[in-house]
Amino acid sequence: MESKKNNRLKTGAKIALTILLLNVVGQLATVYQTRYQLISPLIPESTIWDINKQFIFHAIVSAIASVAGLLLYFFDKYLLVIILVALVLIADRFIYV
Repeated sequence: MESKKNNRLKTGAKIALTILLLNVVGQLATVYQTRYQLISPLIPESTIWDINKQFIFHAIVSAIASVAGLLLYFFDKYLLVIILVALVLIADRFIYV
């Protein structure tokens, strides 16, 4: 019974870490897309930076959290990995820089 619970938590932790890494890729893709769609002599570079600043911040926070999650995963703290990923993804929706 305990092994089955541990396997489910392990699978959940793998899925959570995958989602977090996809979030990092999505944030960086948004930076790339914004940067190359706003090419205009009328839009100053500082405006593009102000738009992309929040996406870069979220990507950095998610990347650091994924490293921390991987460390927790290798120490078999699967429930903590799931909680960490959930908190980061929730904070990602509500915190703006």
